[in-house]
Amino acid sequence: MKITITIKNEQDGKSYDVSLDNRQKIATTLKVMSENLPEFMKGIGTNPAVQSERTSRHLKLESTYEESHIYTGDIVVISQREKE
Repeated sequence: MKITITIKNEQDGKSYDVSLDNRQKIATTLKVMSENLPEFMKGIGTNPAVQSERTSRHLKLESTYEESHIYTGDIVVISQREKE
């Protein structure tokens, strides 16, 4: 099923609305965005932290949007993962 979500870069506040299949993995979306919108992904790194703004849950990159309970209208925030 197609969903439309907003992906927001926490570092600079920029965001993009994207339409995608809910069975797509979150990592796939971020890979495509880094290839096609490198300026948007700048400063995020290769292993970003991903969080649902609606639920405040951290999302696994290898999960699909369906598995992560992300729906049309949701905002997904990406940020640089803190160093451990």
